[in-house]
Amino acid sequence: MVSSKRFVRGGFTLIELLVVIAIIAVLIGLLLPAVQKVREAANRMQCSNNLKQISLACHSYHDGTGGFPKIEGFTLGWGALPLLLPYIEQDNLYKQILFTDRVSCLTMAFLRSANIKSFQCPSDPDVNRLHTDRTLPTGGCLVGSGAPDGAGGRYLGYASSYVGSYGDGFNNVPSEPYGGDGAWGRYGCGGCASNNAVAPTVPCPNPGIGYGGGKNHRGMFNYYGDSGNLRFADVIDGTSNTLLFGHNIVKGTSNSNIWMTSTGSAHGTSLPINWILQPCKVSQGLWIDKCGNPTFSSWMGRGFASYHQGGIMVGMADGSVRFVAETTSPFAFNAMGSRAGGDTIPQ
Repeated sequence: MVSSKRFVRGGFTLIELLVVIAIIAVLIGLLLPAVQKVREAANRMQCSNNLKQISLACHSYHDGTGGFPKIEGFTLGWGALPLLLPYIEQDNLYKQILFTDRVSCLTMAFLRSANIKSFQCPSDPDVNRLHTDRTLPTGGCLVGSGAPDGAGGRYLGYASSYVGSYGDGFNNVPSEPYGGDGAWGRYGCGGCASNNAVAPTVPCPNPGIGYGGGKNHRGMFNYYGDSGNLRFADVIDGTSNTLLFGHNIVKGTSNSNIWMTSTGSAHGTSLPINWILQPCKVSQGLWIDKCGNPTFSSWMGRGFASYHQGGIMVGMADGSVRFVAETTSPFAFNAMGSRAGGDTIPQ
């Protein structure tokens, strides 16, 4: 008699299941870096496009007004970016701005909450959110009040990933490594001011004011707003050699960074590229966290930095955009900040 019994194979054994899981894990491990690399490449391209828009908007502004946009300073607190809105397809927003009133006034609160993607690097996890802890220049308002609308007596606002270059100026903490005459002494060029004094000294014959301001201002933007609009003719070192806008990370700067304001809107080349991202830097006993909760003078966050691997994206005064590696000579990078320093950029 032939048996009618059929043999039916069971499911996976535990060992087979573990082998399959292990193979899947290996495949994911192999694919993940590639996916991340593609994502970062896309982010870097978007960042490049943003800087290109901003740089060309500056050119359009120059064509229309006869000069580059300028930072207004502390009087009303307006930065340069709001002036570029009509040239990046944000004309309707621009027309609502009352530039004769202060940035901190409640009438301008709608602008602080404007989320403009062209001013944001997609690689920065902190830029695409409404911050509640921003600080602003404050004072009287033409209309209404300037009462804070954020938390703890501060203001709401979106930060910007891109800031103008105040050039080879200096930060105003003489004891810091690149403060006072530090950058001048290290590079043999750039801004300086012995103990924040504006009078010439032997180590600093041509002093400036922090953030590249003052009569010896050599960058493209003057944080204090006490000089006129620059023209192409003022870029004596050549527009292709002079940095116009550069990259900034939100956590590495002070909470005065709001895209529309003068405060936090300009950084300098006297700090090495990505200096703020280097962990365990010690200056006068103050540790600089790796973009956690930095316990340093806010001036030390006024260098250019990004989350792009190995360097930063910058927009030059001729409208071009380039990637500058963090291994670039600090002397060469500092020279890029100067529009009329007479110094050359080593290749």
